[in-house]
Amino acid sequence: MAADTRFEWIAETMHLRPDDRILEIGPGSGDSIAYLAARLDGGRIVGVDRSPTAIARAKKRHAALIKCGKVHLLHAGLEQLDRARVLAEIGPARGFDKVVAVNVNLFWTKRPTAELALIRQVLTPDGTLYLFYGYGQPDGPAGAGPKPAPGHLIDYLATAGFDGAIVRSGDILGVVAKPRRNP
Repeated sequence: MAADTRFEWIAETMHLRPDDRILEIGPGSGDSIAYLAARLDGGRIVGVDRSPTAIARAKKRHAALIKCGKVHLLHAGLEQLDRARVLAEIGPARGFDKVVAVNVNLFWTKRPTAELALIRQVLTPDGTLYLFYGYGQPDGPAGAGPKPAPGHLIDYLATAGFDGAIVRSGDILGVVAKPRRNP
């Protein structure tokens, strides 16, 4: 795997712990899962993607991580995801410590009401949602690629019971959100 400072920065921003249980929405067949898995020791990642082609490619690419039980991949759109099914992939249903999505347009271009409600259901009470957008590098120039405005997303998160904050580095834009105790 060639070094990709974008995924390194995302993994650092997520403050991963060795035993974290992570849900990655729309991982495609790229390296994001491998970067997250490299920081886990006992933790697990469930990747959910609506593309059967992406899941098939990811299963081949990450076969060793799947075989050792660190990664599980599911073919499903987020809007179709069954809470019990996704939680069953991580063992005892305590929930996910972190949910992440990189360049998943749904969050940035639409009002993801049902999707954010599902995310609240699968996150632990102290869990965190990480939404990132950008194709450039965190140490490169800002604005190298088009970015959606995060303002509406922050508003949608607030309506869904999350407190969100914007993070940026170079060409990567992110929103970090925690569920409010009493939405």
